[in-house]
Amino acid sequence: MKIIHLSDTHIGLQGMEARFELIIDDLTRQRPLNPGSHVIVHTGDLIHRANADNRKAAQALLDRLRDFGYPVLLCPGNHDYGDSLSVGAKAADDFQAAFGEYLFQDGKEGFPSLYLRGDSAFIGLDSNAAELHGPSRLLAEGFLGVAQLSRLNVLLDSDQLLGKKIVILLHHHPFSFGYSVSPDVGDGSLFFNLFAGLTRPFRRLKDAHSFVRLVRDRARVLLFGHMHHGLDCSGEAMKYGIPLALDGGSSTCAEAGEDRMRYRIIDSGSMTRETRFLPLP
Repeated sequence: MKIIHLSDTHIGLQGMEARFELIIDDLTRQRPLNPGSHVIVHTGDLIHRANADNRKAAQALLDRLRDFGYPVLLCPGNHDYGDSLSVGAKAADDFQAAFGEYLFQDGKEGFPSLYLRGDSAFIGLDSNAAELHGPSRLLAEGFLGVAQLSRLNVLLDSDQLLGKKIVILLHHHPFSFGYSVSPDVGDGSLFFNLFAGLTRPFRRLKDAHSFVRLVRDRARVLLFGHMHHGLDCSGEAMKYGIPLALDGGSSTCAEAGEDRMRYRIIDSGSMTRETRFLPLP
């Protein structure tokens, strides 16, 4: 099974819809892949701000991938339920209602979601679930919560997952580092990057420790987004017996300051991946 990993497209931010259209064109017309052996995974922040116009635009884009034949799996990010500063229960309900067919492939609403295909089991999580109410709504750091982790534990032990290669999808990153190297002195975003790097340990998934302990030696692939860095975090994940862990970055280069878009194609059998590059419009 091969996985096309997209993340943090931020539809609604200026220019991001056109950039996502180029990615879709690449996957459906320029360099199409076999939908029978590929699954598209989007690890959240599909839209930039939770409103009806952004949801409508994003739904039309995902529908194009679905209509081409790709199975499309989605897990929600903080921007899907609000924005960079807060999330809310009403926005979460609206997003799940609009994108239910992509969030809940088996038709059973609620997280963890499960999609079985071939020898692989895709498990989608809602990393906003436990911070939709009260003061925890602020800053949108990500919090799976005890109830969701308990359901995940039961699911991982279930008979239907016996012998399956487990692929877990969530938005917020479970690891604390932000950069492998320090930003350059000449970087125009030096102070922002330094702030982001220094505060990243406090802004990762709140229950990251509980999560990685629970999936230790049980998950084969861990895919997430949120950081916009696009790093290979497998070195950290291997400490927990997870062979492959990848941050999807921002497929549309939202606020990334880069000169090209990119997405990964991951082979869950051979545990290899390739990166496809697209020039910015």
